[in-house]
This record gives sequence, structure tokens and C-alpha cells, in this order.
Amino acid sequence: MSQLHVTLLRTPAVIAKSSMNSSSVVPSLALGYLSAVLVEANYKVTTIDAQLQGIGKINNIKNVENFVSHGLPDLDIINLIPSDTNLLGISVMFSSEWPYVRELIKKIKLAYPHLFIIAGGEHITAIPEFTLRQSPEINIAVLGEGEETLLELIKAIQNKEDLKQIDGIALIEATKYYQTSKRKRIKAVNDIPWPRWSDDDLDKFFASKQSHGPYKGRTMPIMASRGCPYDCQFCSNRTMWGNFYWSRDPKDVVDEIEHYIKRYNIKCFEFMDLTVYMKKKWIIDFCNQLIDRDIKVTWQCTGGTRTEAIDEEIIELTKKAGCTYLGFAPESGSEKILIDIKKKIKLPRMIKLYKLMKKHKVGTRANLIIGFPDETRKDIFYTIFLQMKLALLGVLDAPLFIFTPYPGSEFFRLLQKRKIIPDINGNNTKEIDNYFYELAQDFGTVDGKSYNSTIKIRELRIYQNIGMMAFYITQYIFNPKRLFNFIKNIISGGESNSVFEQRIMQHLKITHKK
Repeated sequence: MSQLHVTLLRTPAVIAKSSMNSSSVVPSLALGYLSAVLVEANYKVTTIDAQLQGIGKINNIKNVENFVSHGLPDLDIINLIPSDTNLLGISVMFSSEWPYVRELIKKIKLAYPHLFIIAGGEHITAIPEFTLRQSPEINIAVLGEGEETLLELIKAIQNKEDLKQIDGIALIEATKYYQTSKRKRIKAVNDIPWPRWSDDDLDKFFASKQSHGPYKGRTMPIMASRGCPYDCQFCSNRTMWGNFYWSRDPKDVVDEIEHYIKRYNIKCFEFMDLTVYMKKKWIIDFCNQLIDRDIKVTWQCTGGTRTEAIDEEIIELTKKAGCTYLGFAPESGSEKILIDIKKKIKLPRMIKLYKLMKKHKVGTRANLIIGFPDETRKDIFYTIFLQMKLALLGVLDAPLFIFTPYPGSEFFRLLQKRKIIPDINGNNTKEIDNYFYELAQDFGTVDGKSYNSTIKIRELRIYQNIGMMAFYITQYIFNPKRLFNFIKNIISGGESNSVFEQRIMQHLKITHKK
């Protein structure tokens, strides 16, 4: 295996047929980072980002009624794998995609029996033994960060060494499951090479005018940190990253931004970090780097950053440095639920920050969730009331998600104990697959499942629809100019002012293609 050829694959997304959210596709940072590390080590690398290469393509999934894949069809993916590939690395981030990915892996192995298959990502890390037993085609599961582990694996495979000596992996030999010692987190995040991109894939992405947040021109994802020190009960972060948080040097981040502006004419950067605003000094240094170097670019954080390091000084500085949109994650309007989910935030302070953001004309978002296991109707009404309050405060987006228990989270383990989640080690594959697919329930989804102890899914859908409609109707009534601009953007196919508008515009594009 002297001339080892590695192919890295991001599989298509899986979405509900009735879902409106079919368009938040961005280049894969996982593939970009892994590819860069392997190329730096002088390996031959091919990347297949099935979501980017198949933007706008919706495909039926065999024997699955209510869900479709978004990206390249299976046969196209198989045909794109170079015949001289020795090792295939597959990124499996979302458990909702697992049943589809499992069947795709079977097809790939049938077409290329010689392939050594490695799988990693949040789903793999959360339930590695289950994954390996369901998909015996996978030789190795990589747990947590993959850069160092993948390099060690490749070297060990080439030298025919015992793979069980490598930290951070899982495998099955002669029906026995092995999980090696946990790999230490990468502290030297500045030493990780910048992501390596396929220019052809990026061209397709730019042409599609897609983004994770509001579209503000040619957009590029970027990460300034890894991990999150918090322990929210519904999040699988702790399983994937642990509780350590490491930031890159602000200068290195701005160097990367400047490089992309010059090479790809980027207009907007989207931070994909779990939380960017963690350390006040880091934010100040980062913004001053942009300002001092006169880098005029838009940037946004859509996911839901922490708020502890944010005050009016930071808001003014980030606005001056190009920040136009910032997502917070209050999650609930109920203080009782915030304690239950270990969110560790203060709603009055967050409301104050939203007011300051409006004052300084920075667009904002609030992520909200209803249907937690022990949530009452009263708790849900508090959240919908908060949603209405946010509309009056000028918040641009306040999506109301229905809770789903992702593997790796504390709520997943709790609901397993309560036997509400099916036994994933059992033999009822159909029931287990249904659980995974139901994790993909989203806005507009007709079906789904409630994991609340007393409130059924149809009732939760009613609350979700009422909250969403009331939020955006209120927003447009009090700001009719925004509605006018939205209609104008739909006609022109240009920029969007909010994530909601961006999703609607992309959904209309896909529907028109059909």
C-alpha cells in the first residue's frame, strides 16, 4: 500500500419530504480539514462532497416513505470513487441520516470490496459499537477529532501494525468489540492547516447563493475555535469534544479570512463554531485585526453563541468590524426548563442584549425549543410569549424547534432509561430506523414524534405553527419595509435579511427545479 489513495466522503443530507428546511448546505469543514492534513502528509486525496456536488437534487430513498436525500444520487457517488482508492473515510455527523448512510455504505462496499472503510463524526462518536455492529462494512470508527487519529491509522495500516494501540478508535474483531483509550484533544489548534477546498465544489456552492445564515453575497464557512465548556442536557457536544474549549490565534483566523477574500472574492464569512463569543479579549483582538488591516467584509454567527462575554462595547466593536448577524440560544422562556436543561443563562440579561443589538443595528436570532421530556404546557406558553416579545424587539429569526433526543446527549440516556427510545442494541431494525429518521423532523414536517411525557406531537405542532406564524406576522406588521424587501429579494434572487427568508427563497428555487 505504498501509494495509498484516500477518498473522503460527505454523504447527502436526509430531510423530511414535507420539510421547508431543505437548503442550509455549506462546504464541509470536516472534509476540508481532514483533506488538508492528509495532503500535508503527502497522501493522495480525493474529496466527494455529495451535498455540494448535488445541490438542489432531491432523491427518493428506497423503502422509505416520508424522507428523501438531498445531494448526489447513490450511483453517482459510487461512480465518483476512484477505482484506485485504498481507504474511504466517511463523515457521519447527524444520526437522522444513519439508516440511509448505512445502506449507502453497503452499496459502496459491494462495488469496491477491497476498500478499507473508516467512519467518523458525531453520530459515530456517540454510539460506536451500535454503528459498527449495524454496518460490518466499516472497519474502524474514529471517535472525536479525526485529524491526528486518521494520520496514525493510515501509518499503522501501511506498516501492518496493531490498530488497537491507537487512541480514539473503535473496532470489532471476531465479534468482540474494542474501544481504545480516549484521545486527548488537540490543543495546538493553530498548527492545524487551513481547510483544503475543491474549487469546482465551491463554484457550485457560490452559484447556488446558499448560506447557513442570511445570504450576503459569496459566502465561506470558517471556524475560530473547537469545543464548548458547557453541558446542556440536549446537546451531544460533550461526547464529541469533551468540555475543553480551544481558540485559534485571532491573527491566524484573520489571515485565513484575507486569503479567501483574495482567492475567492468572498463577501461574507459564517462562523460554524459551537460558540464564538467565549472570551472577551479574543473578540476584541479579532475585531481589531480586521479593523487595523482594513478588511471590509461581512461576518455572522448563526448557530447560537454564548452571551457572557458580550456587552455594549463588544457589540459596537463587532459591528464596526463587519458583524451583521448574531445568533443566541435562549432555548426556553421558562426558568424551570432552563434549570432542567442546564442552560446556565439569565433571560433578563439576554433580553437586554437583544435591545442593544437593535440599537446598534445588528441582526439577531433566537433558537427556541419546546417539547422537552418533562416540560408542561405552561412552560411552552412562556417560550411562545418570549418568542412574541422577541418579535417586538426586532429579532429577525426565532425558530421554534421541537425537541429530539440525539445520541450522545444526557436526554438520550435519560429517555433510554425510561424506555421511550427503542433499545438500539435490539433486533427491531425498523423501529430503530424510525427513531433515527424522526430526528430529522423540522418546520413543516407533518409527522414526527413527541418525547414529552404528556404532550403529543400534533399538539406540539400546533404550538410550533402558532408561534412561528405569530412571530413573523408580528415582525412584518411592525416593520412593513422588511416585508417589501423580502418580496423584492425573491423577485431579484439576491440577498436575504433573515434565515427564514433565505430558507423560503431556496425552497422556492428547489420547487421550481422540480
